[in-house]
Amino acid sequence: MNCTYEEAVTRLNAGKTIIYPTETFYALGCVATNEDAVKQIFELKGREYFKTLPILISDWEMAHAYLYLDENTLRLARIFWPGSLSIVIKVRSSISTLACDEFKCSAVRMTPHPIAKKLCLDVGAPLVSSSANLSGSYPVSRPEKLDPKLTRSIPVLKGKPWPQGKLPSTLVEMKGAHALKILRHGAVSASQLVQAGFDLIE
Repeated sequence: MNCTYEEAVTRLNAGKTIIYPTETFYALGCVATNEDAVKQIFELKGREYFKTLPILISDWEMAHAYLYLDENTLRLARIFWPGSLSIVIKVRSSISTLACDEFKCSAVRMTPHPIAKKLCLDVGAPLVSSSANLSGSYPVSRPEKLDPKLTRSIPVLKGKPWPQGKLPSTLVEMKGAHALKILRHGAVSASQLVQAGFDLIE
């Protein structure tokens, strides 16, 4: 089933889940500060709880409100955000414990997608952005490709631009002032990271 933008915001504010477009794929998401809503994401996807969930932010104001940004991480983020680079960052206590690891870190990116960005702004908080598929299945970039097992119970917010598909966001972790480790290769290439002045370590 589909929903309007206004309906999507209402659901998010009520602690419910939606499917929405991002710059990479369609995402299954909720407000990242709502523990019960985040728990629903795991249950809907059949995802194991030890696998943390990625989150999206809208802008720098939200970044400083919800993240602990040290000098090195901030330097990296300012080069690639908004964009398809997810960075492992320590988050503030308002973020659900289910959306981060035991060190209170989450994979975070600042989305350039206008719909995802506006959703974050209008609910006033980061959004969980797990790919809209059952655990073990492939993410999709078109609404007609979404799994009916999800769309029967979760409304879909459509809207252009379509997710670009193909590659997920690249996931990295800072390992020093100029060093980082690629945890998942994706839309931002290793060469782009090197050209930006960062050393890649294994």
